[in-house]
Amino acid sequence: MSSNSGRAWQAMTDFLRLQKRYMVESFAELDLSVQLAHALASIPREGMTMRALADELACDASNATGLADRLEERGLIERRVCQDDRRVKRVFLTVAGRRMQDKIQMRFLTPPAAIAALSPADQRALREILERALAFADAERVDPGA
Repeated sequence: MSSNSGRAWQAMTDFLRLQKRYMVESFAELDLSVQLAHALASIPREGMTMRALADELACDASNATGLADRLEERGLIERRVCQDDRRVKRVFLTVAGRRMQDKIQMRFLTPPAAIAALSPADQRALREILERALAFADAERVDPGA
């Protein structure tokens, strides 16, 4: 790892660590933990299997089940048996869940003050750099040997 890439990575991890408080406070206003907000935001409008939810959240099935339990208790999702395979459970957003998901998405789309304070040119440069890094990360995920 070059000195520049190491310093860039360190700056990014430092920034993300500092912004965790912003996320915690932002989702607390919605009476959600960051984990519950992430889980709810991950469920597409057409629903998904519990296994797919666990994969999306990069957690084991029991953790995804616990998150789904809490979301279901709040009336934000419902679980149904899959019609094609009764062993499989699918999760779907309720009307309240869709409304909450919209609020979560607005929070995700609202930049923290530290990003908003950058000049438009710096914001554009940051976006372009991160988009290129994401493209490399996606390519690596598809073909780890690349």
